[in-house]
Amino acid sequence: MISRILRRTACGAAIALGCASAAYAQEERGGLYVQGGYSWLNFEASDTGAEVDTDAVTARIGLQLTPMFGIEADLSTGIQDGDLDFDSSEDELDFDDNNDGDFTDIVNLSGDLGLDFMAAAYGRAVFPISDQFEVSARVGYAYSEVSLNATSPGGNNVELIDDAEDGWTAGAGLTFDINENLELRADYTWYGLDNVDVTGATVALGVKF
Repeated sequence: MISRILRRTACGAAIALGCASAAYAQEERGGLYVQGGYSWLNFEASDTGAEVDTDAVTARIGLQLTPMFGIEADLSTGIQDGDLDFDSSEDELDFDDNNDGDFTDIVNLSGDLGLDFMAAAYGRAVFPISDQFEVSARVGYAYSEVSLNATSPGGNNVELIDDAEDGWTAGAGLTFDINENLELRADYTWYGLDNVDVTGATVALGVKF
């Protein structure tokens, strides 16, 4: 009888301890956080298919509202222009580069892409997979100011992307808790902007408050 009571007491204590640990872990994952890191971005023009890579620095602020849902905002700015070199037809570019009256000629264009900034706001779902690791998915809306310009062999300047671009964005990430206050996070994100599709990878170090 006494041994049965002791076993039940021990089981109850174990369950209570487990619940307390889970509650503590959830509390650990909540609250305000800030992150800063490095981003690699690939831009692809919707009309020509031209692609260019560029690098950026990214700052992020977020608020974990519940253990499984939060909101956050990213701000990225380019740190170097990406070089552009591609072939396209005069018909797609809508000009006769060599003035021969034939718009079917293929011309080579070269130029660069400059990212002034890209800002995005997200809703983020979090799924803990261990005490230190969690995966996440996010969806939101992005606004960006970029310039993607090229020059043809005939000296024609081509603006492939408008200065202002906006559209939906979505991504997924993996976070590693270094300790109670520091975390390391890697994200893959897609941006469906007006005239360009962007994919990016970001690695950031964060502080939780």
